[in-house]
Amino acid sequence: MKPGLRAHLKREGTRRGRRWIVKRDASSKIKEVKMIFKPEEYEKFKTARPMIGDKALIKILDDEKQKNNS
Repeated sequence: MKPGLRAHLKREGTRRGRRWIVKRDASSKIKEVKMIFKPEEYEKFKTARPMIGDKALIKILDDEKQKNNS
């Protein structure tokens, strides 16, 4: 995960239609965040992970930061 992604999303604001997936490791920490460029095509794959929007991603990253700082 890029260290500045959370700050970048907050600074730039949210965009409608942008979709992300979050990968976690065995200990449930965020391992990777990827932006999906063609959500319509991605949904067709059997192994497609649930996609989230910008606002949900910001909330997940905020929660992860609080959890790691405590």
